[in-house]
Amino acid sequence: MVRSKKSTMESCDEVKNELSSCQDFTKCPICLDEFKSPKCLPCSHSFCCECLSTHIQSSCKSKMAPVGFRCPLCRDFIPSENISVTPSNWANDFPTNDKVSKIAKITGDKLCDACKREGEEVEAKQYCLMCEDKLCDMCVKFHRRFNFTKDHKLFLLEELKKTPIVTEAVRSCLAHSEENIKYYCEYHSLPCCATCVCTAHKECNDIKNVSEIAEELRTKDFNNFCGEIGDIETELTVIKVNVVKNISDIEEKSVELCERAEMLYAKILQHLEKQKAEYLNQLSTKSKECMQSLKKIAESVCDNIFYLEHCGRSLNRLREEKKDANYVRKFHENRKKIILLKDIYFRNKDNLNSVKLLPDLEEYNPENMKYFVSTSVACVNMHEIRI
Repeated sequence: MVRSKKSTMESCDEVKNELSSCQDFTKCPICLDEFKSPKCLPCSHSFCCECLSTHIQSSCKSKMAPVGFRCPLCRDFIPSENISVTPSNWANDFPTNDKVSKIAKITGDKLCDACKREGEEVEAKQYCLMCEDKLCDMCVKFHRRFNFTKDHKLFLLEELKKTPIVTEAVRSCLAHSEENIKYYCEYHSLPCCATCVCTAHKECNDIKNVSEIAEELRTKDFNNFCGEIGDIETELTVIKVNVVKNISDIEEKSVELCERAEMLYAKILQHLEKQKAEYLNQLSTKSKECMQSLKKIAESVCDNIFYLEHCGRSLNRLREEKKDANYVRKFHENRKKIILLKDIYFRNKDNLNSVKLLPDLEEYNPENMKYFVSTSVACVNMHEIRI
């Protein structure tokens, strides 16, 4: 039975909701353990400082002059807070999400903090992120009535661990986290607080109020700065296009060379098959010639042996010959035959003993054959095989 598209989408939403409800935001998504020095990224996701540092180093390992990385969860690009330092130190520059660490600890004691200060023990129901207090229903009611607390963000305790908590985007003084930025030192190009002005920048003469410098930046520097960003982005885009084109060209060239290699391989195989056929044909012809020559010699030698055997039998029969005339005549005839055979044998003895046509086949050794040697040369210099 085919399920409708609507029911399929509803099932997907249910799965997502179930996964979201099971997620514990007080644990690091990388190591799945309680947060240790949690660092909050601009995308609002938090990770242990060490886990984040390991991820950053792994992500930047293959990059040349890295300037950022991807969030392990949402894959958003996260620019480094300080690209002048090595990626191993980037994690330390992100703001610490203290709130998520505190939330992991408050779920043990569920008593209202406001009531505890008055010596009462009342079960807490919600948590104020601004005051960092657990509140009972009554305290929540008054918390929302007072002007200075009515805008505070409250969370149900039972849902607290399943709610992503991010640290504030607006930062305080870089040197004094408890102080607000009120001044700007033009000499050091650095925003600072009142404490900074009295200590680190007490010798600086060009300290301006943060409101004054903000107006200057809005009216004078903002457009120029945006223009500089646009110019660099344009140049980098051109470089990116060229790099992508080069990658595409390399891929096309690689495919082309692979095809040419296959063609060359087929040509070499075809050439070798042809040379093999010619080699085997000539080897067979030469072998037949050698064997025929040796068979002729063998037949001739066998005839000589038969001739000698015939003479030997004839001489043996003379042992029984009683007539002198017949004995002398037949003995003379056999001796004449033997003398002639010996003369022929001694004249051809050296030739018969040196007959060995096998060396003639050595020139057909495939390792020395011109066919196979030329093939090897052809593979190197491409003179004989061309694509």
